[in-house]
Amino acid sequence: MSLPRPQLFAGLGEEFAGAFGNVDCLFTIDGVVQAKPVRGILRQKIGRDLGDEFGQDVEGITQTLSVPATGLDDLESQRDSVQINGQTFEIANQADDGRAMKVLFLKGNV
Repeated sequence: MSLPRPQLFAGLGEEFAGAFGNVDCLFTIDGVVQAKPVRGILRQKIGRDLGDEFGQDVEGITQTLSVPATGLDDLESQRDSVQINGQTFEIANQADDGRAMKVLFLKGNV
C-alpha cells in the first residue's frame, strides 16, 4: 500500500540511503525477484531484560532495514523477502510513516 508523501520528501529516501547506506538489497516481491538492487541501512539492536524471578538476563536481537519508500509499494510483510550479502531474510513487519523511508523488521540473524 502506498501512502501519499509530501513533496518535501520526494527523492530524499534515495539520497539518504545513498549517503548512509551500508548494504545493497535485492527484494523478492510476490515471488518475483526484483531486477534492481536497493541501497539500505541495516541496523542491529540488542535488547536486554530480566527474564525471570531469579534475575536471569534475556537478550534479544532485532534487525531493521531502512530503505527508500518509493518503488516498494507492493512489498508485504510475512510474504516477501530480501537478500543481503547472499543471505535471504523474511520481512516480518514494516513501518511506513509516509515520509522518505520504510523500516523493515527482518527475521533471522545477520
